[in-house]
Amino acid sequence: MNTLNTLRVNAWLKNHSSAETVYVITLGGIYGNMATQVDPALQLDDQHEYILTLEGDNYLYDDKNFRAQHPQSLQLLTYADQQGCFVNKNNSYYDVSAKSLSTEAAFFETVSRLTGETAKKPSGEIYHARVPATIASRPGGVNAIDGFSPATTRGGTIVPGDFITITGSGFGAAAGTVFFTNADDGGVTFTASGVGSDIISWSDVSITVKVAQNGGTGPINVNGAFTSGSSLTVNYGHSAINSAFSGFGVSTRQRYYHRNMNGLGGYTYLYNTTSGFSANAPAVAAFERALATWRCGTFINWRSGGTTAVGFAADGINVVMFDGTLPAGVLGRATSRFTGSSIGGCTTTNTVWCANELDIQFFTDPPVAGFPWEYGPALPSGSEYDFETVALHELGHHHGLQHVIDAGAIMHFAIANGASNRVLSGNDVAGGNARMAYSTVATCFDPGACGTGPMTALTAGNCSTLPVRLISFSGEKTGPATNKLNWVTAFEQNNSGYSIERSSDGISFTEIGFIPGAGNSNQSLSYLFTDNKAGPYAWYYRLRMIDADRRESFSSTILIKGDESAEWKLWAGDNGDHIYLYSKSGTGNNALLKIFSSNGQQVMTRSIKPGNSIITVSNLSHGLYYYQLRYDEKIIRGKLMLGSK
Repeated sequence: MNTLNTLRVNAWLKNHSSAETVYVITLGGIYGNMATQVDPALQLDDQHEYILTLEGDNYLYDDKNFRAQHPQSLQLLTYADQQGCFVNKNNSYYDVSAKSLSTEAAFFETVSRLTGETAKKPSGEIYHARVPATIASRPGGVNAIDGFSPATTRGGTIVPGDFITITGSGFGAAAGTVFFTNADDGGVTFTASGVGSDIISWSDVSITVKVAQNGGTGPINVNGAFTSGSSLTVNYGHSAINSAFSGFGVSTRQRYYHRNMNGLGGYTYLYNTTSGFSANAPAVAAFERALATWRCGTFINWRSGGTTAVGFAADGINVVMFDGTLPAGVLGRATSRFTGSSIGGCTTTNTVWCANELDIQFFTDPPVAGFPWEYGPALPSGSEYDFETVALHELGHHHGLQHVIDAGAIMHFAIANGASNRVLSGNDVAGGNARMAYSTVATCFDPGACGTGPMTALTAGNCSTLPVRLISFSGEKTGPATNKLNWVTAFEQNNSGYSIERSSDGISFTEIGFIPGAGNSNQSLSYLFTDNKAGPYAWYYRLRMIDADRRESFSSTILIKGDESAEWKLWAGDNGDHIYLYSKSGTGNNALLKIFSSNGQQVMTRSIKPGNSIITVSNLSHGLYYYQLRYDEKIIRGKLMLGSK
């Protein structure tokens, strides 16, 4: 889900056009009871002016309905996403890649020197650069903001204790805009929530407001005119959904919940095969370490569960993958998808939003030309980017945390080459714990699209690195009654072994075998299990991986389709004591089964009902037999080998 933004054009700096409006695509958005959040990704609002470097007309992420209605209108992405957007802050612009601030006049001069073109309005008139305005202040140079309380808070929450009250004078009687230091760019610009209902109260001398989810530590500003003399400290920011769904008269900040989406208490990540991620053992190991750090830091119920060929898509599958199509300079990107449900029976806030899909994309190696990934456990050199640090950061977004301005925190807005941070800060943990506190308790009701209930928190006893790092788990039908399962591990720690479980419906599983593990291993190991009693049926399989302390984790579930092309199937058990029969239809006339010895003597006759049947033949000697199965005037003949050949 993406957003199509309508922007009014003040001037064209290159490729002049008479168009007074452009349509810019930004990733993520909200529509009805569906929402998508992408971190990092450019977001535009109506509180700022921008200079944008735009790509050509985009048919991949465009709004198809809008294009059908307005075929001449271009729908554009910014080049390099956030790096292609320059935010106006008092008629000056910050270049993220160059890390420099330029006045509008200097910016125009630079562009003109590179392009040979002059800034023009859509009408064709020359557009003259503006100069920075003088910041208003009260007599004596005292800012109009006298103070605010509390001085330390959290962003993006709906907790009244986190709201701030600003005191001063000259704010005006009508509600305006409160700007916060922007954590997404380290405080170079200001940001506002853009949601009117975030203003709790407003008068000429006092404002109470919710802190924007991407508000960071630094000064605050009222109406673009008055900036505080001291800094607000923001310990962490929670991601929120601003929506009028459901029962809210206006767009309102609403929290979302982690839920039991995998039947095991939380979420399961799958490693993508087609991008090369699953086969990159160091990358998988680094991601697993990052996963374990969050699991034991906040007890969030995340696990990895095998591989998938599915790529990045809104499909309900939590994918971890490499992706070389990410914008230049983006090391990793976390996408969270949400759904909202309401039954109208609890309170005004009877809407329950949940995260129902989590995807992570990492730029392929190297993420920046000449600066490859360091997967660890060694620390990165000055010419490397630390993969584990980036993985921790993107997982933090999946935890529901926004950027902060705190160089010691995992959620700090930026990471440099050569830098690493593989330890959660106190504020990282506090932010994660706050989300867990309301994600692990009962909600007003349990929406069907939000799993089977609240998330089940892990504990100190089961949060550490899982006993097995599973690279792949697959299976195939290899005979009339035989299925073969294969799995490969990259790492095993105190691994007792693998319980092989089978199910006819994918819900209720039964153990059908056990294979001992390697105990401890840092090498890739392959395992094989043969199910000789699979018959022609379709079966679901999964692995229950058990460590020496009896802690358990589960693989993903796979399905091996049955062979049901014929109306009847007949085969011998592996020990020669039973004959199994299966008919495609469970209704109809009985069949007549006759068994003959190798010399043609009839040794058994039996009437067989349609469906599944098991006949005990332990009285027959092991060896070769022939059978004849007569049903509905049809005859099937074949051989049976009881016991070993």
